[in-house]
Amino acid sequence: MSDTTVADAVDPDDAFAVLSDETRIEIMRALWATDDRTAAFSELREAVGAHDSGRFNYHLGKFDGQFVADDDDGYRLTTAGTQLVGALLSGAYTKTVDVGTIDVNDDCQKCGSPLQFAYEEGTATVSCDNCPHVTRFWIPPGAFAGYDTDELPQVAARYGRRFVRSSRDGFCPLCDGQVRATVLPIVETIRGDLAELPEIPAWVEQVPTCEFDCDRCGERTVVDLGTALSEHPAVVSFHYERGVDVTAVPIWHRQALDTDSVRFERRDPVRASVSYEIDGDELTVTVDESLSVVETAIGE
Repeated sequence: MSDTTVADAVDPDDAFAVLSDETRIEIMRALWATDDRTAAFSELREAVGAHDSGRFNYHLGKFDGQFVADDDDGYRLTTAGTQLVGALLSGAYTKTVDVGTIDVNDDCQKCGSPLQFAYEEGTATVSCDNCPHVTRFWIPPGAFAGYDTDELPQVAARYGRRFVRSSRDGFCPLCDGQVRATVLPIVETIRGDLAELPEIPAWVEQVPTCEFDCDRCGERTVVDLGTALSEHPAVVSFHYERGVDVTAVPIWHRQALDTDSVRFERRDPVRASVSYEIDGDELTVTVDESLSVVETAIGE
């Protein structure tokens, strides 16, 4: 079967040029605010507050069907236009959040010390002051709108699950491009972080992790196997049958970063396994290099 060809309907530079004028942004916002994302010329002009009819028509023509299209019902937002306004409202480009450091009211799964939440420049961080345990992921500022400060760690946890789920399903969380998963030793994903250490810990050569790479924008996301597989049907049912809703478990409690819970069974071809334990029962999930599950087993 041949690959589907997806061509640019408009040059990316031209698309950005269309968005360089404030009036055009206001047109898109006005259409977003209507009940069905559609408005007649006169209604749209009044909503934007444009006094010069000719000039307003000029701006509408600049969209050329890319973000705003016109038909018998009037002017409407296209799918691309709807996505763009949604991105603006998410705050990815327009908002900022200053929350300082927040107590998570949860303990580190490694050492039992209290966890701290921080947010800076679009990145949420949950870390432990007593050990190197840390979880980081991107979240737009607008996702926090309407929540109290003490709710932000759990809001971030839900968004983090969504971020991983999107990558696991093969879609880049940032650009919707195709994502490819590769299981590899964690040392190959964190060499820059290890450069300042006097010697590389032996465990980082032995622990497998998963790297998600986007073919379109080049975004690289590294996720431990415990988290990457936490919503696989076998894992969800194993937990549910033992009274645990794993989909509600914070992302920082899903991690598998030690040789007791995650390991390479062999390197060529790659077979890596991760274990989940509840009340003496243990589920082991084995994957290949592409993170496809090849075997599951429950033991005691």
